[in-house]
Amino acid sequence: MRRKSFYPFMMPVVMLLLTVAVTSTAQTFTYNHDASVMNQFLVGETGAGALQPSLYYNATHNSYQKWAYSENKNLFRGQMTLVLEREKPLAEEIDSALTYRARIEAMNVADRTPKALDLAWQAEKAKIEKKFSIFRENINRITMKGGTSQDYREWLEIYNCLQTALKAVRDAYMPLNERKKQYLEIYHDIVLRNSQLVQYVTSLSYGKEAEELLHSKVSPRYVRLSSYTSDAMGRWKVSMAAGIIGGE
Repeated sequence: MRRKSFYPFMMPVVMLLLTVAVTSTAQTFTYNHDASVMNQFLVGETGAGALQPSLYYNATHNSYQKWAYSENKNLFRGQMTLVLEREKPLAEEIDSALTYRARIEAMNVADRTPKALDLAWQAEKAKIEKKFSIFRENINRITMKGGTSQDYREWLEIYNCLQTALKAVRDAYMPLNERKKQYLEIYHDIVLRNSQLVQYVTSLSYGKEAEELLHSKVSPRYVRLSSYTSDAMGRWKVSMAAGIIGGE
C-alpha cells in the first residue's frame, strides 16, 4: 500500500514552533533619556540649553563651547528668512508677469488655432464659395465655346491653386485679422482671374460666331456686323446678370 504523506499536517506545528522561537529571541527596545545629548541638540538648533558636562567641554571642546550658543541653526534660518522676504516682491512680480503672459498666450492660441473659432471664414465664406462656383462654371464653358483642352487644363490648374491657397490659410496658425486679410486676398484673386476668364470666353464666343458667318451661305454684303455685335453684347450682359458668367 502507498503511504500517506503527513506533510500537510506538520505545517501548522512547524509554524507554531518558529513563532515561539522568534518571540523568545526578539529584542526589546527601551528609551533612555540623556540630558547632555538633548542639550547639545538644543544648542546646535536654537542656541538654548547648556552644553553638559561643562568640565568635559572646558577640557576638550572649549573653543566650540564659546561660539556654539551664538552660531546655531536658528541664526541661519533667520538670515535665510530675511533673504527670502527681500526676494518675495520680485518673485510676486515675476509670477504676475508670467500669469499675465500665460493669459495672453492662451488667448493667442484660441485666436490662432485653425478651425477652432474661425470667425473670419464665417464672415467671408459665402462670397468666396460663390465666386469659386462661378469661376468653375466659366472654366467648364471653355471647350463649349471653342477653347482647347490645354486651355481648359491651364485654367483648372489656376482654380486648384486658389483652392489650395484657401485650404492653407484655413489650416494655418495665424491671428484672426491676418487670416481675414488672406481670405480677402484670395477673394480678389478669384475675381481677377474670373474677369480674365470671362474676357477669354467672350472672345471665343465672338470667334466662333465669326467663323460661322464666314462659312454661312449668306452673302457677306448682306451681313450687318454691327447688329451681330450688339446682339452678342446684349446676350453677354444678360448672362452677367444671371450669374452664368461671373464678373466683379
